[in-house]
Amino acid sequence: MKTKFGASAPYTVGIEEEFQLVDPATWELTPLIERVLAKREAAGLAAGSLASELSSSCLELRSPVRGTVAELARELPVLRWRVRDLVERCGARLAAAGTHPFSDATAQQITGAERYHRVEEEMGWTARMQAIYGLHIHVAVPDEEHAIQAVNALSKQVPLFIALSANSPFWCGSDTRLSSARVKIFNLVPRSGLPPRFRSWEDFEGYVEALVSAGSIPDYTWCWWDVRPHPGLGTVELRAPDAQTDAARTASLAAFAQCLVATANEHRPEDPLLIEENKWRATRHGLDARLHDFSTGRSTTARDAARALVKAFRSASQDLGCQAELEGLLEIVEGGTGAESQRAVFGKRSLPEDVAGYLVAKTA
Repeated sequence: MKTKFGASAPYTVGIEEEFQLVDPATWELTPLIERVLAKREAAGLAAGSLASELSSSCLELRSPVRGTVAELARELPVLRWRVRDLVERCGARLAAAGTHPFSDATAQQITGAERYHRVEEEMGWTARMQAIYGLHIHVAVPDEEHAIQAVNALSKQVPLFIALSANSPFWCGSDTRLSSARVKIFNLVPRSGLPPRFRSWEDFEGYVEALVSAGSIPDYTWCWWDVRPHPGLGTVELRAPDAQTDAARTASLAAFAQCLVATANEHRPEDPLLIEENKWRATRHGLDARLHDFSTGRSTTARDAARALVKAFRSASQDLGCQAELEGLLEIVEGGTGAESQRAVFGKRSLPEDVAGYLVAKTA
Protein backbone atom coordinates (compact mmCIF):
# COMPACT_ATOMS: atom_id res chain seq x y z
CA MET A 1 0.00 0.00 0.00
CA LYS A 2 1.44 3.35 -1.02
CA THR A 3 1.49 5.99 1.71
CA LYS A 4 2.26 9.69 2.00
CA PHE A 5 3.11 9.73 5.69
CA GLY A 6 5.91 12.19 6.30
CA ALA A 7 5.23 14.07 3.07
CA SER A 8 4.18 17.15 5.06
CA ALA A 9 5.28 18.51 8.41
CA PRO A 10 4.04 16.48 11.38
CA TYR A 11 0.72 17.50 12.97
CA THR A 12 -0.45 19.89 10.28
CA VAL A 13 -4.24 19.99 10.32
CA GLY A 14 -7.06 20.04 7.78
CA ILE A 15 -10.82 19.96 8.32
CA GLU A 16 -13.80 18.71 6.34
CA GLU A 17 -17.20 20.05 7.38
CA GLU A 18 -20.46 18.63 6.01
CA PHE A 19 -23.29 21.17 5.69
CA GLN A 20 -27.00 20.81 5.05
CA LEU A 21 -28.51 22.53 2.01
CA VAL A 22 -31.92 23.82 3.12
CA ASP A 23 -34.89 25.29 1.22
CA PRO A 24 -35.41 28.90 2.41
CA ALA A 25 -39.21 28.64 2.29
CA THR A 26 -39.86 25.25 3.91
CA TRP A 27 -36.57 24.58 5.79
CA GLU A 28 -36.60 21.12 4.17
CA LEU A 29 -33.40 19.62 2.81
CA THR A 30 -32.97 20.50 -0.87
CA PRO A 31 -30.85 18.61 -3.48
CA LEU A 32 -28.89 21.53 -4.94
CA ILE A 33 -25.31 20.28 -4.61
CA GLU A 34 -24.64 20.22 -8.37
CA ARG A 35 -25.84 23.81 -8.79
CA VAL A 36 -23.60 24.96 -5.93
CA LEU A 37 -20.53 23.13 -7.24
CA ALA A 38 -21.08 24.54 -10.73
CA LYS A 39 -20.80 28.08 -9.36
CA ARG A 40 -17.78 27.46 -7.11
CA GLU A 41 -15.20 28.94 -9.48
CA ALA A 42 -17.30 32.04 -10.17
CA ALA A 43 -17.52 32.57 -6.40
CA GLY A 44 -13.71 32.62 -6.17
CA LEU A 45 -13.44 29.48 -4.05
CA ALA A 46 -10.36 27.33 -4.57
CA ALA A 47 -10.51 24.10 -6.54
CA GLY A 48 -11.04 21.23 -4.15
CA SER A 49 -12.48 23.44 -1.43
CA LEU A 50 -16.03 22.17 -2.01
CA ALA A 51 -17.21 18.64 -2.72
CA SER A 52 -20.31 16.50 -2.85
CA GLU A 53 -21.16 13.64 -0.53
CA LEU A 54 -23.61 10.75 -0.67
CA SER A 55 -26.73 12.92 -0.35
CA SER A 56 -27.44 15.68 -2.89
CA SER A 57 -28.47 17.91 0.01
CA CYS A 58 -24.98 17.76 1.55
CA LEU A 59 -22.11 20.14 0.81
CA GLU A 60 -18.62 19.38 2.08
CA LEU A 61 -16.25 22.26 2.80
CA ARG A 62 -12.56 21.34 2.85
CA SER A 63 -10.25 23.72 4.65
CA PRO A 64 -6.68 24.47 3.62
CA VAL A 65 -4.02 22.46 5.45
CA ARG A 66 -2.41 24.58 8.15
CA GLY A 67 0.41 24.18 10.65
CA THR A 68 -1.61 25.49 13.56
CA VAL A 69 -5.25 25.28 14.56
CA ALA A 70 -5.06 28.99 15.38
CA GLU A 71 -4.63 29.69 11.64
CA LEU A 72 -7.64 27.51 10.85
CA ALA A 73 -9.69 29.20 13.55
CA ARG A 74 -9.16 32.53 11.80
CA GLU A 75 -9.91 31.17 8.34
CA LEU A 76 -12.93 28.94 8.99
CA PRO A 77 -15.47 31.73 9.63
CA VAL A 78 -14.37 33.55 6.48
CA LEU A 79 -14.68 30.35 4.43
CA ARG A 80 -18.12 29.67 5.87
CA TRP A 81 -19.32 33.19 5.06
CA ARG A 82 -18.15 32.83 1.46
CA VAL A 83 -19.80 29.43 1.12
CA ARG A 84 -23.00 30.73 2.69
CA ASP A 85 -23.12 33.56 0.14
CA LEU A 86 -22.60 31.09 -2.70
CA VAL A 87 -25.32 28.76 -1.41
CA GLU A 88 -27.78 31.63 -1.02
CA ARG A 89 -27.14 32.76 -4.60
CA CYS A 90 -28.05 29.22 -5.65
CA GLY A 91 -31.42 29.42 -3.90
CA ALA A 92 -30.66 27.53 -0.69
CA ARG A 93 -29.56 28.15 2.88
CA LEU A 94 -26.68 26.62 4.82
CA ALA A 95 -27.14 24.79 8.13
CA ALA A 96 -24.65 22.87 10.28
CA ALA A 97 -25.75 20.07 12.60
CA GLY A 98 -25.39 16.29 12.67
CA THR A 99 -28.92 15.67 11.40
CA HIS A 100 -31.74 17.70 9.89
CA PRO A 101 -34.54 18.23 12.43
CA PHE A 102 -37.37 16.82 10.32
CA SER A 103 -36.61 15.96 6.65
CA ASP A 104 -37.05 12.32 5.65
CA ALA A 105 -33.60 10.86 5.04
CA THR A 106 -34.80 8.15 2.66
CA ALA A 107 -36.45 10.75 0.42
CA GLN A 108 -33.15 12.49 -0.32
CA GLN A 109 -31.55 12.11 -3.74
CA ILE A 110 -28.25 10.28 -4.04
CA THR A 111 -25.44 12.30 -5.65
CA GLY A 112 -24.72 11.40 -9.28
CA ALA A 113 -21.04 10.42 -8.79
CA GLU A 114 -20.20 6.82 -9.63
CA ARG A 115 -18.75 6.20 -6.16
CA TYR A 116 -22.05 7.03 -4.47
CA HIS A 117 -24.15 4.94 -6.83
CA ARG A 118 -21.84 2.05 -5.99
CA VAL A 119 -22.34 2.74 -2.27
CA GLU A 120 -26.12 2.73 -2.75
CA GLU A 121 -25.98 -0.48 -4.77
CA GLU A 122 -23.85 -2.16 -2.11
CA MET A 123 -25.77 -0.96 0.94
CA GLY A 124 -29.35 -0.50 -0.27
CA TRP A 125 -31.67 1.08 2.31
CA THR A 126 -28.74 1.59 4.67
CA ALA A 127 -27.23 4.09 2.25
CA ARG A 128 -30.49 5.98 1.92
CA MET A 129 -30.56 6.52 5.69
CA GLN A 130 -27.28 8.44 5.59
CA ALA A 131 -28.58 12.03 5.37
CA ILE A 132 -26.23 12.89 8.22
CA TYR A 133 -23.51 15.50 8.58
CA GLY A 134 -20.16 15.09 10.28
CA LEU A 135 -16.93 16.86 11.05
CA HIS A 136 -13.74 15.15 9.88
CA ILE A 137 -10.37 16.25 11.25
CA HIS A 138 -7.11 15.25 9.54
CA VAL A 139 -3.77 15.43 11.34
CA ALA A 140 -0.52 14.61 9.49
CA VAL A 141 1.81 12.02 11.00
CA PRO A 142 5.44 11.22 10.18
CA ASP A 143 5.21 7.46 9.55
CA GLU A 144 3.04 4.34 9.54
CA GLU A 145 3.64 3.31 13.13
CA HIS A 146 2.80 6.78 14.42
CA ALA A 147 -0.43 6.51 12.43
CA ILE A 148 -1.39 3.35 14.34
CA GLN A 149 -0.46 4.93 17.67
CA ALA A 150 -2.53 7.99 16.82
CA VAL A 151 -5.56 5.91 15.80
CA ASN A 152 -5.42 4.12 19.15
CA ALA A 153 -5.01 7.37 21.11
CA LEU A 154 -7.91 9.04 19.31
CA SER A 155 -10.11 5.94 19.61
CA LYS A 156 -9.88 6.01 23.39
CA GLN A 157 -11.24 9.57 23.37
CA VAL A 158 -13.97 9.08 20.75
CA PRO A 159 -16.61 9.09 23.52
CA LEU A 160 -15.45 12.48 24.76
CA PHE A 161 -15.38 13.88 21.21
CA ILE A 162 -18.99 12.70 20.83
CA ALA A 163 -20.02 14.19 24.17
CA LEU A 164 -18.51 17.58 23.28
CA SER A 165 -19.75 17.67 19.68
CA ALA A 166 -23.25 16.20 20.20
CA ASN A 167 -25.48 18.17 17.82
CA SER A 168 -28.13 15.81 16.45
CA PRO A 169 -30.99 15.13 18.87
CA PHE A 170 -33.77 15.13 16.25
CA TRP A 171 -34.65 12.67 13.49
CA CYS A 172 -37.67 12.92 11.18
CA GLY A 173 -39.33 15.52 13.39
CA SER A 174 -38.98 13.64 16.69
CA ASP A 175 -36.67 14.02 19.65
CA THR A 176 -34.70 10.76 19.72
CA ARG A 177 -33.64 11.33 23.36
CA LEU A 178 -30.10 10.82 22.08
CA SER A 179 -27.57 13.63 22.11
CA SER A 180 -26.14 12.37 18.82
CA ALA A 181 -28.62 10.41 16.74
CA ARG A 182 -26.12 10.69 13.88
CA VAL A 183 -23.75 8.27 15.66
CA LYS A 184 -26.34 5.49 15.76
CA ILE A 185 -27.55 6.14 12.21
CA PHE A 186 -24.01 5.95 10.88
CA ASN A 187 -23.52 2.65 12.73
CA LEU A 188 -25.84 1.09 10.13
CA VAL A 189 -22.94 1.35 7.67
CA PRO A 190 -20.48 -1.57 7.49
CA ARG A 191 -16.97 -0.97 8.83
CA SER A 192 -18.15 1.95 10.95
CA GLY A 193 -17.89 2.58 14.70
CA LEU A 194 -14.70 2.19 16.68
CA PRO A 195 -11.81 0.81 14.61
CA PRO A 196 -10.29 -2.61 15.30
CA ARG A 197 -7.32 -2.65 17.69
CA PHE A 198 -4.45 -2.74 15.22
CA ARG A 199 -1.12 -3.61 16.85
CA SER A 200 0.99 -2.48 13.88
CA TRP A 201 0.82 -1.00 10.42
CA GLU A 202 1.13 -4.51 8.99
CA ASP A 203 -2.07 -5.49 10.84
CA PHE A 204 -3.99 -2.64 9.20
CA GLU A 205 -2.48 -3.24 5.78
CA GLY A 206 -3.20 -6.97 5.95
CA TYR A 207 -6.81 -6.37 6.98
CA VAL A 208 -7.45 -4.00 4.07
CA GLU A 209 -5.70 -6.24 1.56
CA ALA A 210 -7.79 -9.22 2.68
CA LEU A 211 -11.03 -7.30 2.12
CA VAL A 212 -9.88 -5.98 -1.27
CA SER A 213 -8.78 -9.45 -2.38
CA ALA A 214 -12.19 -10.84 -1.36
CA GLY A 215 -13.96 -8.17 -3.40
CA SER A 216 -15.62 -6.73 -0.30
CA ILE A 217 -14.23 -3.23 -0.78
CA PRO A 218 -12.33 -1.42 -3.55
CA ASP A 219 -9.85 0.28 -1.19
CA TYR A 220 -9.25 1.45 2.38
CA THR A 221 -11.52 4.50 2.02
CA TRP A 222 -14.47 2.11 2.37
CA CYS A 223 -13.46 1.63 6.01
CA TRP A 224 -15.57 4.32 7.66
CA TRP A 225 -14.51 3.95 11.28
CA ASP A 226 -14.67 6.74 13.84
CA VAL A 227 -10.88 7.03 13.41
CA ARG A 228 -8.84 5.68 10.52
CA PRO A 229 -5.41 5.98 8.95
CA HIS A 230 -5.57 7.83 5.62
CA PRO A 231 -2.35 6.75 3.85
CA GLY A 232 -3.27 8.57 0.63
CA LEU A 233 -3.16 11.89 2.48
CA GLY A 234 -0.50 10.98 5.04
CA THR A 235 -2.89 11.65 7.93
CA VAL A 236 -5.02 10.08 10.59
CA GLU A 237 -8.66 11.06 10.26
CA LEU A 238 -11.11 11.57 13.13
CA ARG A 239 -14.68 11.09 11.85
CA ALA A 240 -16.71 10.78 15.07
CA PRO A 241 -17.90 14.38 15.75
CA ASP A 242 -21.19 15.85 14.59
CA ALA A 243 -20.98 18.91 12.34
CA GLN A 244 -20.75 22.03 14.48
CA THR A 245 -23.06 25.03 14.09
CA ASP A 246 -20.35 27.34 15.50
CA ALA A 247 -16.98 27.41 13.68
CA ALA A 248 -15.17 28.16 16.96
CA ARG A 249 -16.28 24.77 18.27
CA THR A 250 -14.91 23.09 15.16
CA ALA A 251 -11.53 24.68 15.89
CA SER A 252 -11.60 23.56 19.53
CA LEU A 253 -12.29 19.95 18.56
CA ALA A 254 -9.45 20.15 16.02
CA ALA A 255 -7.08 21.39 18.74
CA PHE A 256 -8.06 18.46 20.94
CA ALA A 257 -7.37 16.02 18.09
CA GLN A 258 -4.03 17.63 17.23
CA CYS A 259 -2.85 17.41 20.84
CA LEU A 260 -3.81 13.73 21.03
CA VAL A 261 -2.00 12.87 17.80
CA ALA A 262 1.13 14.80 18.78
CA THR A 263 1.33 12.93 22.11
CA ALA A 264 0.09 9.57 20.79
CA ASN A 265 3.07 7.59 22.11
CA GLU A 266 2.14 8.65 25.65
CA HIS A 267 -1.30 6.99 25.52
CA ARG A 268 -1.63 3.26 25.97
CA PRO A 269 -4.47 1.29 24.35
CA GLU A 270 -7.41 0.53 26.65
CA ASP A 271 -10.18 -2.06 26.88
CA PRO A 272 -12.29 -1.62 23.73
CA LEU A 273 -15.42 -2.86 25.50
CA LEU A 274 -15.17 -0.04 28.05
CA ILE A 275 -14.50 2.49 25.28
CA GLU A 276 -17.63 1.20 23.51
CA GLU A 277 -19.65 1.59 26.72
CA ASN A 278 -18.34 5.15 27.13
CA LYS A 279 -19.29 5.85 23.52
CA TRP A 280 -22.88 4.73 24.11
CA ARG A 281 -23.19 6.89 27.24
CA ALA A 282 -21.86 9.93 25.37
CA THR A 283 -24.18 9.26 22.43
CA ARG A 284 -27.16 9.09 24.75
CA HIS A 285 -26.35 11.75 27.35
CA GLY A 286 -23.76 14.08 25.78
CA LEU A 287 -21.87 16.06 28.40
CA ASP A 288 -24.20 14.71 31.09
CA ALA A 289 -22.75 11.23 30.55
CA ARG A 290 -20.74 9.43 33.19
CA LEU A 291 -17.68 7.82 31.59
CA HIS A 292 -15.30 5.13 32.79
CA ASP A 293 -12.05 6.81 33.83
CA PHE A 294 -9.19 4.54 32.76
CA SER A 295 -6.71 6.28 35.07
CA THR A 296 -8.72 5.60 38.25
CA GLY A 297 -10.98 2.69 37.36
CA ARG A 298 -13.98 4.70 38.51
CA SER A 299 -16.47 6.87 36.66
CA THR A 300 -16.30 10.58 35.99
CA THR A 301 -18.57 13.06 34.27
CA ALA A 302 -17.85 13.94 30.65
CA ARG A 303 -17.54 17.56 31.75
CA ASP A 304 -14.88 16.73 34.33
CA ALA A 305 -13.06 14.52 31.82
CA ALA A 306 -12.93 17.43 29.37
CA ARG A 307 -11.65 19.82 32.03
CA ALA A 308 -8.94 17.34 33.03
CA LEU A 309 -7.77 16.86 29.44
CA VAL A 310 -7.57 20.59 28.77
CA LYS A 311 -5.34 20.85 31.83
CA ALA A 312 -3.25 17.82 30.84
CA PHE A 313 -2.69 19.14 27.31
CA ARG A 314 -1.80 22.69 28.33
CA SER A 315 1.91 22.24 27.63
CA ALA A 316 1.33 20.37 24.34
CA SER A 317 -1.16 22.97 23.16
CA GLN A 318 1.35 25.74 23.84
CA ASP A 319 3.97 23.89 21.78
CA LEU A 320 1.47 23.38 18.94
CA GLY A 321 0.14 26.94 19.04
CA CYS A 322 -3.44 25.93 19.83
CA GLN A 323 -3.82 26.76 23.52
CA ALA A 324 -6.66 29.25 23.07
CA GLU A 325 -8.55 26.89 20.77
CA LEU A 326 -8.10 23.94 23.15
CA GLU A 327 -9.41 26.01 26.04
CA GLY A 328 -12.47 26.69 23.91
CA LEU A 329 -13.56 23.20 24.97
CA LEU A 330 -14.26 24.71 28.38
CA GLU A 331 -16.77 27.06 26.74
CA ILE A 332 -18.61 24.00 25.39
CA VAL A 333 -18.50 22.42 28.85
CA GLU A 334 -20.01 25.51 30.45
CA GLY A 335 -22.31 26.59 27.61
CA GLY A 336 -23.69 23.17 26.69
CA THR A 337 -23.77 21.17 23.49
CA GLY A 338 -25.51 21.90 20.24
CA ALA A 339 -28.04 19.21 21.13
CA GLU A 340 -28.97 21.14 24.27
CA SER A 341 -29.36 24.36 22.27
CA GLN A 342 -31.59 22.67 19.69
CA ARG A 343 -33.81 21.24 22.43
CA ALA A 344 -34.11 24.65 24.06
CA VAL A 345 -35.41 26.10 20.78
CA PHE A 346 -37.79 23.18 20.27
CA GLY A 347 -39.10 23.53 23.81
CA LYS A 348 -40.62 26.95 23.11
CA ARG A 349 -43.22 25.83 20.53
CA SER A 350 -42.47 22.14 19.84
CA LEU A 351 -41.90 22.89 16.16
CA PRO A 352 -38.97 21.19 14.39
CA GLU A 353 -39.17 23.95 11.75
CA ASP A 354 -38.10 26.39 14.47
CA VAL A 355 -35.01 24.27 15.07
CA ALA A 356 -34.13 24.27 11.36
CA GLY A 357 -34.53 28.04 11.20
CA TYR A 358 -32.35 28.43 14.27
CA LEU A 359 -29.59 26.30 12.71
CA VAL A 360 -29.65 28.38 9.51
CA ALA A 361 -29.48 31.62 11.51
CA LYS A 362 -26.57 30.44 13.67
CA THR A 363 -24.46 28.73 11.00
CA ALA A 364 -21.51 30.78 9.70
